[in-house]
Amino acid sequence: MRRSLQVVGILALVAVAVWLAAERPALEIHVEPGGHAFVKSRFSQSPLPETVYVRANGSHTVIRIVNRDSIRHQLGLFDAEPGAIRDFIVSYPGTFGGFCSAHPLSKQLVYVIE
Repeated sequence: MRRSLQVVGILALVAVAVWLAAERPALEIHVEPGGHAFVKSRFSQSPLPETVYVRANGSHTVIRIVNRDSIRHQLGLFDAEPGAIRDFIVSYPGTFGGFCSAHPLSKQLVYVIE
């Protein structure tokens, strides 16, 4: 019994270490049904602002778009088909913008990669 508890404890520690060390996107945007978009982090989410500041991760920055809506969405430089999860790589810092279907009033989304 004691040996089994030790093995379970070691496996739990390894699982937590792998979860903490796993590479994650620098930015994750979720588009919900109805076209409402949110910036998602590990423990929270907030409405997608018109200007998104992203901290660069080394030599490339990964931006993930999760489209749970039933239509294709354009989010500045990036797009995602219905039901798709897409990762995009930005190779250098800068300011990038374009049309945004999740911002019906301004129709704009700007990414500032720092």
